[in-house]
Amino acid sequence: MDLIYLLLPLIAGMGLSIQSAINGTLGGKIGSLESAFLTFFTGAILLTIVVIFFGQGNILDVVHAPFSELLAAVFGVLFLSIMPFVAPRIGVTNAMIMVIIGQLLASVTIDHFGLFGTVQIPFDLQRMIGVALLITAVYFIFKGPRKTPAKNSSPT
Repeated sequence: MDLIYLLLPLIAGMGLSIQSAINGTLGGKIGSLESAFLTFFTGAILLTIVVIFFGQGNILDVVHAPFSELLAAVFGVLFLSIMPFVAPRIGVTNAMIMVIIGQLLASVTIDHFGLFGTVQIPFDLQRMIGVALLITAVYFIFKGPRKTPAKNSSPT
């Protein structure tokens, strides 16, 4: 397996944690939904520029996409609207741990049944052990130190 295919999602995951922490701080100042809105607004502007210069498809073909495929955006909105609300209250690590558990449960189900046109990968004993070990690790991280007030919540 190419190393890049392992590193890119690792970087994306790191980005999600960084984004959640920043949006949580911003959400505490301007509101959780407002923080999510700014994320989507900024992302829409940046992606519009990227699509204009580097896009290789036809954005207008979206009208031919099945409704179920358009629901992907709803899940992005759900994630980015929830995280600014919960991350400051339970911590970025605890919030992301719950995201990881949710991702595990959904992804093994999607893989097992080959949902949404994905490759079908059966949930066998080896994958079950892997998921159990990940959930065990998550449990120990979750049981870690309790919340203490931040000394300085804004970067200087």
